[in-house]
Amino acid sequence: MSRRNLACGALLLLASPLAAAQSAGQWQGPEHIWRAICSYCHATGVGVQLLGTRVPAAIIAEITRRGVNQMPGFAPSQISDAELAALADWISRASPPEPAKPPAQESKP
Repeated sequence: MSRRNLACGALLLLASPLAAAQSAGQWQGPEHIWRAICSYCHATGVGVQLLGTRVPAAIIAEITRRGVNQMPGFAPSQISDAELAALADWISRASPPEPAKPPAQESKP
């Protein structure tokens, strides 16, 4: 098993309690779902970076519902169809993340 698969599995285990703490109808919007579930992998390099890629919302919704490779699917009891549609639309329209800024260099006197 590769390090990437192990890392993905570990992150999914960490994310699972957060996902279980919320269920369909209790999310506070697509950004809340992204921060609580998706960003564990998709904002850390374990999963593909989605923000700014303009992947069609229908594809995002399908993969999110069914899962693919190491990514689990999310049942309607976890994310309702309406919440999933809003999340997929938000992801497909999102701007790319800001590139990481290099640490500031201390100037020498």
